[in-house]
Amino acid sequence: MRAISTVLDAALFLLLVGAAVGVLTLGASPPPTAEGDAADGVADTVTTSTATIRYTLAPGAGHASSQVVEFPVTSGPTFQRTAHGTLANHLSTAALGSLSVRGERVSHTRADYQHAVANATRNLTRGRRHLAQLQARWAPYPGAPIRGAFTVGPTPPPDETVHAETVVVASGLPSARGAARRVTAQQGANATFERLGTVVARRVVRGLFPRDRTRSALLGDYPVEELVTYRYERLGHLLGASVTGPTVADNASKANERLATALADRLAADMRTRFRSPRDAADAVSVGQVRITVRTWSP
Repeated sequence: MRAISTVLDAALFLLLVGAAVGVLTLGASPPPTAEGDAADGVADTVTTSTATIRYTLAPGAGHASSQVVEFPVTSGPTFQRTAHGTLANHLSTAALGSLSVRGERVSHTRADYQHAVANATRNLTRGRRHLAQLQARWAPYPGAPIRGAFTVGPTPPPDETVHAETVVVASGLPSARGAARRVTAQQGANATFERLGTVVARRVVRGLFPRDRTRSALLGDYPVEELVTYRYERLGHLLGASVTGPTVADNASKANERLATALADRLAADMRTRFRSPRDAADAVSVGQVRITVRTWSP
């Protein structure tokens, strides 16, 4: 298992609030096609290959069904964006693009982006002597009710020898494991799942909606303001929190507080069913990571 880090810039923030992609410019060669275990070579390609992505936010507007915002125009130059990063970075972003709560997806704004990333991944990891599947997964801890996943490639046949390699990528969300461990250590036997859920939820929401940039987006031009508001609306609906009322829609801090409170309740209840103690749950926290698993096998 290896680990790499990513850095969010303004373009990737727009990806976090919802994006899609069209054209990719790739900057690496395919991995080695030697016989034997190709998983390590594919993992190297994932971490070193780069892609410049020209994408559109249009699918986010086209698929929106909102009670608080309207999208009178759903395509055109105002929806166009560009982002650049490693293939691992794009796979990580694609996984967060599939963010869901209890299996219900928050939005479909990254549909074209994910399609293009899948094409780029297949092109860069294809080999004459191996087949490959790549799975990028994010969750605040294993099995959490809020999660994101993105898969490229077929499922390995059950009777084939499969080689695997895992790449750990920084998700762009704040790391929460250290804080989770500290709160359980400080409270000792009095540590509660409720307190731990609050620590984790605040970091998840802060990562999905960075306060300053989200506030700027909410005060920005069409369609960014509408897309961010819609993402608030959808996540609030799925968590049972109202965050798009007149006093909240333009107040990122207040909206984030409401989302974090609702999410904390969900996480605490779920943790209680999965872990023997808050300390065990704290050890499993992984808000700041996306795990990309590479599997290869002979065709």
